[in-house]
Amino acid sequence: MKSTIDPAAPANAAPRLPGPYLPWFGPLRALQRNPVAMLSAGRERVGDVFTFPLLGHEIVFGCGPEAHAEVFEADESVLSPFEVYRFMTSVFGEGVVYDAGPEEMDAQIGHTRAALGSRHLGQYVRIMEAEVRAQVSRWPAEGEIDLFTELNRMTVAIATRCLVGEEFHRRMGGPHLPGLYHDLESGVRLACLLSPRLPLPAFRRRDRARALIASAIGQVIEERRERERSGEPVNPDEGQDMLSVLLNARTDEGEPLPEQIIIGLLIGLIFAGHHTSTVLATWTGVLLSCHPEFISRLRAEQDEHWPRGAPLGTRPLHRMELLERCVREAERLHPPLILLLRKALKDTTLRGHRVTAGSLVLVSPAVSHRMTEVFRDPNRFDPSRYDSDRAEHRRPYSLIGFGGGKHRCIGIAFAYLQVKVAWSVLLRDVDLLPAKPHYEPDYATFLPSPVAPCTFRFRKRSQGRP
Repeated sequence: MKSTIDPAAPANAAPRLPGPYLPWFGPLRALQRNPVAMLSAGRERVGDVFTFPLLGHEIVFGCGPEAHAEVFEADESVLSPFEVYRFMTSVFGEGVVYDAGPEEMDAQIGHTRAALGSRHLGQYVRIMEAEVRAQVSRWPAEGEIDLFTELNRMTVAIATRCLVGEEFHRRMGGPHLPGLYHDLESGVRLACLLSPRLPLPAFRRRDRARALIASAIGQVIEERRERERSGEPVNPDEGQDMLSVLLNARTDEGEPLPEQIIIGLLIGLIFAGHHTSTVLATWTGVLLSCHPEFISRLRAEQDEHWPRGAPLGTRPLHRMELLERCVREAERLHPPLILLLRKALKDTTLRGHRVTAGSLVLVSPAVSHRMTEVFRDPNRFDPSRYDSDRAEHRRPYSLIGFGGGKHRCIGIAFAYLQVKVAWSVLLRDVDLLPAKPHYEPDYATFLPSPVAPCTFRFRKRSQGRP
């Protein structure tokens, strides 16, 4: 790699990314336009660790599994996710997750783990399959769709039923709910590093959407508690959703969780769960359409493990190894999270380079996943790289599309399950063809889906299951 390290700089100082850019703003425009290209170009110029200014912050970028390990395994008193992601309070609510502090966040997340375990995931497959089929049933025999929009509707319906329950789904499950979730997510962008309270239209839409969703969840909570007080029989399905788990949870003092904490956790799980799944599912479809040689193999795999007429379940999904590898390759090439941040609370080092207190440490799954040192022919869609004889992803912290270490997304199994269910149904029942020559990422937010519209042509398959 070509180096432009300043020989006069201290020996352990990370190289500075050359400009031209304004000192306080840094390479803001390049990051907004295409952060992956900007960081990849920086790595080619100055190496795996470099610094640059951004909106008044000093950014230290680190790339590669070794750098990831140092970041993800650092003590939170040294590299803190809380100080960076506190802007998410505007989405999750006060005192929830990153606004709660490390110990309280661990306790809050601990309450949610039971509902994301294997027993509940098995129950969720039924809901996931039903919602995917319900969405596909609304399509005509053939035509065009925006694949991202359709998958988004599916994952919204799944998230509302699995996490908040049937009552919320019935109350809020109309056509306007995906728009509310979109408004909630569109408020997460680079401007949050300045302040999540700037008078930006996207932030106003975020706050309005959050208030409407929180109000609806609050009404469902009150209805359930009222039924409990009156002794009314409980719907068995309610015991399977995340809301039921949180309503039954207790603090260390034996008290029920406060309502605002339950609401915040549910909004946080919906936020983290549905959009990442939609992004991953969409890119899986885009990549498969660009490599149709895998379609027949995937359908043969389905026929082997999922008899026609049988309900879908976790066992056949687990046995669909090629589908799993295709989804994993989509995560590598187009990770749902492209930038992950920590704030240095103390002076430390990253790969031998000084990181001063107050700096922001940045890693990028989208950049690291294309390293030739880790993945052979990294720009190629190659699900066989996950075969047991290659297993390129087994190197620790090589595949970090859902984060890593202690703060790796707890809902990754739920996300993968949604994606695999969606494509199990779609591959069996629908032929999909791309209607555009290329699908480029939209970097307007931290979770880049394909640039809209993500248009596909489709035709329902006569041999598909009814």
